[in-house]
Amino acid sequence: MSRPKYIFLACPDPQLLKARMGELLDGSGQTGWETRTFWGDDEEPLPPAFWTELTIKSLFPQPKALVVRRAHSLKAEHWDKLDGALRAVSPDVFPMFCLEGEWKGKGAPIPAPLARRGVFKTAGDNGWVWESAGLTRQSLPQFVARWAARHKLTFEPGADKALAMVLPTDGAAARLELDKIELAAGDGRVVRREHASLVPESGELAFFDLMDALGRPGAEGAVWRRILSDHAKSAKDQMLFNLIGFLAGQARMLWQIAHNEKAGGSPFAVRKNTPLAQRLGPRGVARLIDLAMGAELAIKTGERKYDEVLDSLTADLVELFRPARAGR
Repeated sequence: MSRPKYIFLACPDPQLLKARMGELLDGSGQTGWETRTFWGDDEEPLPPAFWTELTIKSLFPQPKALVVRRAHSLKAEHWDKLDGALRAVSPDVFPMFCLEGEWKGKGAPIPAPLARRGVFKTAGDNGWVWESAGLTRQSLPQFVARWAARHKLTFEPGADKALAMVLPTDGAAARLELDKIELAAGDGRVVRREHASLVPESGELAFFDLMDALGRPGAEGAVWRRILSDHAKSAKDQMLFNLIGFLAGQARMLWQIAHNEKAGGSPFAVRKNTPLAQRLGPRGVARLIDLAMGAELAIKTGERKYDEVLDSLTADLVELFRPARAGR
């Protein structure tokens, strides 16, 4: 077997987790993977369906990746049961445990109930633990290189460094920018230095001001004027992709605040977003995520035109952020 028997992925960035899991499955030597996802912070984090997939062999086996998101929330009783079950896991099953706790020091935040179990010590001895504190200016060059290799892209001299210097350090936002770069590379699959200019400078668009305006009754006109103005003076799709990338990054912080978790980001950003997260609540934040992902899907599938998606997304955001309707 050319892959780990199981693996622990310690990283607070969901997009980096997704990318790493994709790399592991692509390099596993097996194809046709079916992915089943479970959540460690659910009321029943490891339901009977999980144990069935983990322990019962099928007559017609299909490779299955059993992904446990937010596995750092699992309790000692769960790890005790997994400690025995993972020793005899089938080669057609690949358990992946995502430890998504916040990094407060240099080392990964491994939960104490897990660190003491043999299942984790065995993983450490065999190299079945992957750790990443998330994207930083220091790690972005490697992130860009791995992205290019995965998508079969090449760089003209210096283009990779230029790109790494301007990408945002949020995984979801960086992925959206890289999607834009891949389109710009065209059929030649070559990323050029000038392509880095497609990534907006940090803070170029005052999105915090935009979010504030969305939540103020009567400010809808100003929101529309701002978005249309930026759209008119940018590349055709730049404003829309910038907006989707920003929403994806903010939704993660809002979700953590709405669930009373320790939120990533600067203390200023957390303080600024706390009233909004409390007003929207978990359902409102989930709606925000749906809007951002729906807009991205509509563009990438060609279902709707850029202008149509931008108009629709803005109208939906105004509706969502109205205080009287935020709890719906």
